[in-house]
Amino acid sequence: MSAVSEIMSYREPVTVSAYANKTAYDVASILTKNKIGSVIVIDRDKVPIGIITERDLVKRVCLEKLNPSKVLVEELMSSPLITIMTFDSVDTATRIMLSNKIKRLPVLESDNRLMGIISVTDITRKLSKILMDDHNRFRSLRKVMEMNDIYH
Repeated sequence: MSAVSEIMSYREPVTVSAYANKTAYDVASILTKNKIGSVIVIDRDKVPIGIITERDLVKRVCLEKLNPSKVLVEELMSSPLITIMTFDSVDTATRIMLSNKIKRLPVLESDNRLMGIISVTDITRKLSKILMDDHNRFRSLRKVMEMNDIYH
């Protein structure tokens, strides 16, 4: 199957800095403004160290009835960050997502730079395309076979 780099989203991942007094409220604002489902938390050196998803906000802030302006990013983020490399296979990404029960994986280049995110949606799109291509090939072959039957 394909490499992660072939199907991941190349839209620049939205990040938020840890240890900069950013809060759950700030993250909710970023998610809403950018129409995204997660942000990557980076340290002072811009190294990815965590992720915050909409689900994290619901479970760790809303359901706990906490004030979102008082919950710091570093308290909210899921860490250590589970990542994958650009050259890894989509199969590997799928296995990592399933075994960790996550829907998104930050994608790193060999120098550990954040390159993008691969999501369940990206994988589903790729698989759908493969299925549609196979289906169309099968239909074409079937027509050829039917035409062959007519002439024999």
